[in-house]
Amino acid sequence: MEQNEDLIRLAGVVEELLGSYNQLKQEKQELLQTLEGKENYIKELQGAIARLKDEKADVSQRVSGILAALENWEKGQDAEEKKSGAENSDESFSEAQPQLFSMGS
Repeated sequence: MEQNEDLIRLAGVVEELLGSYNQLKQEKQELLQTLEGKENYIKELQGAIARLKDEKADVSQRVSGILAALENWEKGQDAEEKKSGAENSDESFSEAQPQLFSMGS
């Protein structure tokens, strides 16, 4: 009789272990699926980061080009102003000088 009780108890313990094993197996499968989803999400984010870095580099290059063009334009404007200012100053210099002695009086 005692052996029968031991076998019944052993069968109960084995059933619990099998239940725990199956539960852990299911949890492992769910975790692997979650991990796979996270890895795919990470790959998507890395792709987005790479695209954004390329876009940033392109925008930066365009802005640098625009700034260089503006600087060149400003230099050209300054040179034109100096040139036209020098021409105008010669003309306006004689007009700006008061005539101390007039020949017509």
